Formats: sequence, C-alpha cells, structure tokens
Amino acid sequence: MPSYIAGVDIGGTSVKFGVLEDGHNLVYKTSAPSVLNDPDGMVELIAGMVENCPFPIERIGVGTPGWVVLPQNLVTATNLGWQNAPLCAMLNRRLKMPVWVDNDAQTQMAAEWWDGACRGLNSVVYITFGTGVGGALLINGKPWRGHRNNGGEIGHFITHADGLPCGCGLKGCYEMYASARALCQMGHRDNAREIIDAARAGDPEMMGVFRQYLHEVAIGIAGLFMLFRPEAFVLGGGISASGDILLHTLAEALKEVCPHYADEIAAITCLAVHRNDAGIRGAAALAAMHA
Repeated sequence: MPSYIAGVDIGGTSVKFGVLEDGHNLVYKTSAPSVLNDPDGMVELIAGMVENCPFPIERIGVGTPGWVVLPQNLVTATNLGWQNAPLCAMLNRRLKMPVWVDNDAQTQMAAEWWDGACRGLNSVVYITFGTGVGGALLINGKPWRGHRNNGGEIGHFITHADGLPCGCGLKGCYEMYASARALCQMGHRDNAREIIDAARAGDPEMMGVFRQYLHEVAIGIAGLFMLFRPEAFVLGGGISASGDILLHTLAEALKEVCPHYADEIAAITCLAVHRNDAGIRGAAALAAMHA
C-alpha cells in the first residue's frame, strides 16, 4: 500500500499544504492565508488542512520561517509574530501523529538536495526570497545547520551598516532590502507579482524598480560568494517564479556590484527546480527521515 506524508510550508503570507505519495509524487495541494501572532490559530489551520485532506496521512513535516531551536523545537519568527512557540509539541498533541518542524529554508533546500538543483553538489548557498529572506547552506555535501540549528540565517546578515531597522532587532539586514516585501515597498505596490509582470511587459518604471531591487539582491549574493565560494547559488521562494527575467536582470546587477566576479557568479546561479513546491516536498521528506 502507498504511504502518504504531508508537507506544510508556512510563510508570512500563506500556508501551503501538500501530500507526497511514497515520498515523491505530489498528489494533493492546497493553501490558505497565514494566521499571524497566534500559534494556536496556526495549529488549528494546519489541523483543518490535515482533517480535510482526502488521503490517510501517516506523519507530517512543517517548514516555518525564523529560528527553530533544538532540542526543544521552539520557534521564534518575527514575520509570524512568534516568540519561542513550541510548534512541534502543539501539532503533535493536536494531530496525534509524528511531526517534524524545521526552518523553511532548510526544508526547501532538502527538496532540492533530494532531487532538484542541489543534487550531487557539495557546496551550495540556497536563498529563498519571499515575504522575508531565508537561507540554507550545503557544505561538504551535507546541510550545515550551525549551533542549535540556527546557521544559515542569510536574511539577517547585515548588508547595510546602520541601515533599516529589522524585526529581529538588528539594523541593515539583507531581508529589509531583498525580500518580496522590500520589492513591494520600492514599487509602491501590494503584490510583488504585479511589479514583475509589469517589468516583463516592458513598463519602464517597474523595470527600473526591479533593477533597483536586484541591485540589493546582488549585494548580498556578492558578499556570500566571497565568503563561501560555492559550486552553486540556488534561488527559491516566491520571487524565483519570475524565472528568466530574474536571472538576466540579476546578472546585469552583479556587473555593477562586483564586476570582476560577475560572470562567474551568474554562471553558477540557478533557480530552484521545485520552485514554490520545494517547501512542501522538503518538509515531507524530512518528516519521512526523522519524524
């Protein structure tokens, strides 16, 4: 009989839910708006998705923004308004099934490592551009998690000294300049897709905004290149759905930011294969291995 494992990808805007059959086939997918500032409400939202699912789920994996501190699995996520939320224990009590909770960028990279853009590579910097900016690192062929599972917080390395205040308490974090939220602020729009679609259609104002945004993205990538010299940069999250216009415009921005290395960086930069499904797939894969 086939096995069914659920994967949940929590974002600052929406919660994506899917079911993998036998670890690979995505047979069901749905989504709902995120519940903010209320971990109990988020647990009920996820429980409702599980209970309304037409497949008999055996276990569940969850990717969440922010810090997932081991061994207690306490989640602190400024984009969700959570502080030390025991999400794993709460879901386990509510659903009465094995649960695995991890940082969302770790779950997304897990999907790409399993059968996507990171497969077979030894050193990768994975960056997810969504409501915030997340990151995960592959070093010597293995995910590098740092002390207490908190490594790879790319969204909160500082790219602008004494810059914009971030919800994490620092100033000048990469997330404040390179997230989808930052793009919306630059373009005075409510939805990043509107800006990208307009830029793709040739709107000169929105193309200018998109170039300005990718200049900020390039600043972070250039710094990470000098620090890690990876085999690949893999870009995921909602912004990655913009496709070729993202890669082409980023390559131009890199020539402004770091002309000596621009071509080398552009050559090793690619989009996540699983795009917006990576979080679902990776969370389910990690649950299969650990929960």
